[in-house]
Amino acid sequence: MKSFLISDNNFWQKNPALLYGVTLLIGSSSALFWPFPWNFLFPFLWSLYLFFQGKTPLFLLLGAAALYSHLLYKPIIDPREEKGVYFATQSLQPYTSPFKKGFVYKGSLFLSEGRIPCTIYCYSKDHPPGDCDYILSGKISPKRPYDLFFKPQKWTPVKKSFSLAQLRYKAKKKFALFLQKKIPSKKASSFLSSLITGNVENRSLQYEFTRLGLQHILAISGFHFGVLIALSSFFLNFLLPKRYTSFLLLIAINAYFLFVGSLPSVQRSWAAANLYILSQILRRNTSGLNLLGAALLLEVIINPLVSSKIGFQLSFASCFGILLLYPLLEKNLFPKHSFPDLLELGFFSKHASFLLLFLQKAISLTLAVNTAILPLLLYHFHQFPCLSLFYNLFFPFLAGLAIFFLLISLLVHLAFPPLAIFLFKTTSFFTLEILNLTSYPPTALDYSLFISNIPAWSLPIYLFCLLYISIFYKTQTTEKEQLISDQKAIYRKLVATKIRSIVKWSYEKNLSGTDPGSPSAP
Repeated sequence: MKSFLISDNNFWQKNPALLYGVTLLIGSSSALFWPFPWNFLFPFLWSLYLFFQGKTPLFLLLGAAALYSHLLYKPIIDPREEKGVYFATQSLQPYTSPFKKGFVYKGSLFLSEGRIPCTIYCYSKDHPPGDCDYILSGKISPKRPYDLFFKPQKWTPVKKSFSLAQLRYKAKKKFALFLQKKIPSKKASSFLSSLITGNVENRSLQYEFTRLGLQHILAISGFHFGVLIALSSFFLNFLLPKRYTSFLLLIAINAYFLFVGSLPSVQRSWAAANLYILSQILRRNTSGLNLLGAALLLEVIINPLVSSKIGFQLSFASCFGILLLYPLLEKNLFPKHSFPDLLELGFFSKHASFLLLFLQKAISLTLAVNTAILPLLLYHFHQFPCLSLFYNLFFPFLAGLAIFFLLISLLVHLAFPPLAIFLFKTTSFFTLEILNLTSYPPTALDYSLFISNIPAWSLPIYLFCLLYISIFYKTQTTEKEQLISDQKAIYRKLVATKIRSIVKWSYEKNLSGTDPGSPSAP
């Protein structure tokens, strides 16, 4: 049993931030969200794992995280009236229902139980501006113990307070109006605006993407930050040295973060992107798993309640699937062909092989991500569309191209507006064509897996088993690759020794004019 639990310690030594982040997450979430006996069982099981890994000092971090979260927040169960409570405004977004239009304010209420996330719906045309905080009076309706609805009867602005919510809302609105003018297709402009701003106002678009399991594309995540970094790096590397390029990328990423706002998936992407670029500036080696762990640490320390958010769970689980499961699936599911072998093929065979290679990687990536997030999707939404497996093979790539074309068009618009007209029309045409794929999906595959109820306790157990199996196979694969590398090094050394022996024998023979004997084997 002990030998089974002990995986290669090198994994955690290479990714310590991930270990600290998971430990902190288990401690804080157990104290806040899990009832008895799970609030003791999960930390105990993780402590047992840490013990067999020889990481007993982390018991202190586990206990400290639980105590910190327990003292910081108290659950709110029953509705009640509140007067004169402080509301810190964080975001302001338009809201559309089948019956009403209005605005959604999101922020935090400062109560005796702690700083609790709160949502306020306002259907008045003369809505209060989102450029400051407020003193509110009204009724609290708990959605969950640490997530509230508030029905305010009175808004009193707090003097000398400031919030970026109003400025952010106006900037997103201006950007959406700009796209409506430049992009001929209304549906295409709405989709592109949603991709850049994260605000999805088109209900039919949201329905189509949810039906196909593509709603993650409309939420700002690492996908969007990755496209921004790739495009910015591509152009800046032609103009500036790499060090200056990194500083400008930092500015661009943080400006985009201020533009889209602080959401759980955005925070993870923003933190990981900043840490990665800082590691490049400081010339420090890092890994994707370490960056993921560091982002997890920062989010849980800043706000322990964030672990209950669906965006947080899906964002980190999908990254876990990409970083740990994808390499294993990609290596073991399909036969490998070396790049030089592919170059030796004929013209059509070469291009067919590269296309097949792309499909293999897409299938491996889709399976890895869905393996990690499937239980979470079934738990929160109780269904999983089968078309998701098919559309996620290619649609994220097409959406990335649409973002790329849009950003190119915006850059050209700043330098030479007449040329940008053609580029905007091209972007509109391409975007509308890929959106037609979501509007008319193949009916033969239009089925969904429905599950009415999944026990909440099964989710962390499933994720832990998946984590351990991934680490185990990653360790085994790394050991095999290291063994092969060592054998190749020994073989190269033997060959080099043999060559030196032959050269020495030939030199002595030529020097003496006699045969000194055949060279001995090393």
